[in-house]
Amino acid sequence: MAKELPYFRFYAGEWLNKDVTLQTMENQGVFINVCSYYWIEDCDLTLKNLHRRFPLHITLIDELIEEGIIDFEDGGKISISFLNEQRAKLLKTHLRLAKSGRKGGKSKAKARVKPGLSYKDKDKDNEKDKDKYRAFAHLSLSNEEFESIKATGYTKQRIDDILDSIENFKNNTKYKSLNLTVRSWLRKEKEKVVAVANVQPKYKPIELTDTPAPMPDSLRKRMDRIGK
Repeated sequence: MAKELPYFRFYAGEWLNKDVTLQTMENQGVFINVCSYYWIEDCDLTLKNLHRRFPLHITLIDELIEEGIIDFEDGGKISISFLNEQRAKLLKTHLRLAKSGRKGGKSKAKARVKPGLSYKDKDKDNEKDKDKYRAFAHLSLSNEEFESIKATGYTKQRIDDILDSIENFKNNTKYKSLNLTVRSWLRKEKEKVVAVANVQPKYKPIELTDTPAPMPDSLRKRMDRIGK
């Protein structure tokens, strides 16, 4: 089974909560190496063979057994519980896939999990991602398109704001080109600014002069009476 899955799962949270983290860093390092060797051996390993594999760390291995980090079973074999659990789940999955393969008229080999993308395919995807300045939903704007829009006189901040607005627009699914949509939104925004600037004021502004306004007659008469 180790050949079909040459790695085991390492959960950082579970590791930090285990007693092994109370050991010295040297002991923890030995334990990781023991886990790797134990997994490669299909979780079937004797203490004698383990000592032979790591002759310079026999004392540290024995300390891990004394602390209960590694279990020592009858027959001279060691046991690491979390790896045993992973192997059991792997065997169960393998048998289920093999059974499904037989039912479908496929060989066991074809029933295995399909491999992921090759490194070459992943590199191509990474290159495509690098060429994108912004992408969301089904739309994307390349770096070249961004620079072309920027060259028309818009700042990066202004373009980013428009992109945010388009992304948050609930009907953005109707757009087919993010490049054309950004240009259209920027143009409409500019037209609105120009239209507002050209609006004539409804009321004539008040003109300020150095000549004081004449005093109303009623107020002037009152002032005259007070003077008398």
